[in-house]
Amino acid sequence: MLAELSFPIPLRRTFYYLLPEELELAAAPGLRALASLGKRDAVGTILRVLPEKDADLTGFKELKSVKRLLDEEPLFPEDALALSEWMSARWGSPRGLCLGAFYAHAPETLPAPPASAPAAAGFPPPGAPEIKNFTEALASAKEGGYLLRLAPQERREDLYPAVFSAALAEEGAQGLLLVPDLNVIPSLAAALETVFPGRVGAWHSRLTPKKRAEAWAGAVRGGLKVMIATRTGVFLPFRNLRFALMDGEHEEIYRQTEAEPLYHTREVLLRRMKALGGGVALASPCPSIESWGAAASGALRRFDAVPPAPLKGPGPDVRVLDMGGFPGEILARPLADSLRAVVGSGRQALIISGRKGYASRLFCANCGWMVRCPDCGPGMSLLKGEDGAQVLLCRRCGKKAPKPEVCPSCGGKVFRDYGAGTQKTQEAVSRLIPGCRIARFDGDVLRGSLKAMRAALDSFTKGEADVLVGTRIALRELGAPRLALTAFLDADSDLTGADFRASEKAYQSFYGAWRLLGGSGELFIQTREPNHYVFSRLAEMDYPSFADGELASRRDFFYPPFCHIVKVRFASYDRRAMDAAAAEFLRDLSFLGAAGDGSEILGPVIPPGQEKRKFSSEYYLVKAASEKTAALCLAKAQALRPRPGVKYFIEADPYGFH
Repeated sequence: MLAELSFPIPLRRTFYYLLPEELELAAAPGLRALASLGKRDAVGTILRVLPEKDADLTGFKELKSVKRLLDEEPLFPEDALALSEWMSARWGSPRGLCLGAFYAHAPETLPAPPASAPAAAGFPPPGAPEIKNFTEALASAKEGGYLLRLAPQERREDLYPAVFSAALAEEGAQGLLLVPDLNVIPSLAAALETVFPGRVGAWHSRLTPKKRAEAWAGAVRGGLKVMIATRTGVFLPFRNLRFALMDGEHEEIYRQTEAEPLYHTREVLLRRMKALGGGVALASPCPSIESWGAAASGALRRFDAVPPAPLKGPGPDVRVLDMGGFPGEILARPLADSLRAVVGSGRQALIISGRKGYASRLFCANCGWMVRCPDCGPGMSLLKGEDGAQVLLCRRCGKKAPKPEVCPSCGGKVFRDYGAGTQKTQEAVSRLIPGCRIARFDGDVLRGSLKAMRAALDSFTKGEADVLVGTRIALRELGAPRLALTAFLDADSDLTGADFRASEKAYQSFYGAWRLLGGSGELFIQTREPNHYVFSRLAEMDYPSFADGELASRRDFFYPPFCHIVKVRFASYDRRAMDAAAAEFLRDLSFLGAAGDGSEILGPVIPPGQEKRKFSSEYYLVKAASEKTAALCLAKAQALRPRPGVKYFIEADPYGFH
């Protein structure tokens, strides 16, 4: 007998191994097995067990044997094999890497189970009618999907204990709570401990190996009632997972784009819970248009826990500032005046910069030459260290370089920076209001210690800082009772014409900031496109109305959720070779649209500023009417024959259009 094994490696193939006689009866799909792979031993997952005559052994010179099995029964008996196959077709990553995501953090040995914990205590549902209706629906129906729209200032610590208490009343049932930020896990865990004492676990990237093994064991053995996790928690094994809730489901952090396997946590979670026959809720103050469309179609049952008019009186004042009238200023004069008044009166302000670091780009003042990453091409960001020294950083690949002394293009020695990052904004506020207490919260702070990360937010929440300067991640879990002013310094950074989600992302940020201000205050938005239609929708601040309009627009222009997108980009120093590759791609996908379903290819799209580069680059967007058609297009794009000097970048369901 043979075992077909899949390994977590970037190869689109599986491997056959002989099963020793003593392992034949024990071997089964889903079990982990130790086998020789190349010159090393590696752990793979059995996809199937089959007779040797049924295997295609073309290319196998000799068959090695499985050394031993690591499990007595599959960790994921119900869904991992099918889910990994679907993920591979949906986003194009090798199946071995997709399946490996489920087993990536499995400990070699499980620690001993802890002493038995007290029984669940129960939790009364909140008084809001829609929340009560939602918890009653969870208690009565154990399967199905829900869309829960919350107020941004809603305390999850007061709400989620009641939700999980209602959903997990069944003996042995387990729940999963996915959150976009690991810094909110401690407070949520403390709240859920009041309902499930000693049975609440945490899962995130900063766990020690010991804590990680304990969390894994608690989930797979059923000792943990609720697991609070960041996005990789969607791959955890559970003994009896019956309910999952994704908090802030619209957040881009749930989209894995940094490394393979590529996936969207929301889509994997919905698919997995359907396979398990459990319930799933997507919660957000500003649901994604994809989820809004699912609710509109009846695929999700929607509950609006936000009153139609949550604010007394007219609400915060919204002021859109045309930066064309304030050239060269980081803080336009009306914003600067209001900021002085707010801080002077003992209230607080939140300043949202479009990016972290000091400035987004550095360019020559004489010829316009821009510093770009020599490894991967994008413009490098300018950072300022604690010692004041400036350094360049590529946000894509992490490469660092010193600030140039001389322009290699014209020999000029004067450089100017473009765009205000959080560091530069912090300096501007310090100059504007000397002695002002300023805290900074951005992705660079997030990469520091968890203690420093919490300190940045807590200092502002407790009133120890007058101004918080950060990127949009500061809006997620901010609590500031004295907040009187919020400002977006560069609204145009989100309103790029190439991204069909641009309006959605911008409005979500503005709406969330407006809600945080409560019944009064000022919301400033600096832009060079004051006539953009998003700004015309700010008068009502009615997210359902905006989402309905955006959904109708997506339908008219055939964008998700009404289609599936595959992005294919070509780059080369040889323009003719790149054109030949693009022509082959178009020929291979010439079948698209023949069925009259609206499927089409857009492009080529040429990125701006390419005339100053030595290499050429362009991309195409495939808009497929079905998931099956999108998977076929993705597979054909990945099968394009390599051409010397031409690079291919293929992405399904892209979230970036630069």
